[in-house]
Amino acid sequence: MTRLSVVEKENRKVNAIVLKDGTPVTKDFRCDRVWVWVDDHGRVVRAPTVGIGKEAWPELVGKKGEEAAEVIESENKFVRAIIILEGTPTTKEINCARVRVWVDACDYVVTAPYVG
Repeated sequence: MTRLSVVEKENRKVNAIVLKDGTPVTKDFRCDRVWVWVDDHGRVVRAPTVGIGKEAWPELVGKKGEEAAEVIESENKFVRAIIILEGTPTTKEINCARVRVWVDACDYVVTAPYVG
């Protein structure tokens, strides 16, 4: 199985692109693209990621919702944190500029927030 097929199998919404480490790339942020950086021998030298900046905040579980939202937006300037009460219906589309912060009735984060 190739690097591309592994990435694309695990996330069918992205297009994996293999690049030699050091290749200049555009700075445009896209949810549907993953760069796989390899050395001269084709070995992956950097972990592929979908976006720019931090993508998950497991350390915020148990924190207050507002505090978590502030941390998220300060650590990744490309996203907006949205506080949502646990159990609230939401859409299922992926949005790489959004982080849902799920809180309980006392406003404590109940699941690890992540980009999407």
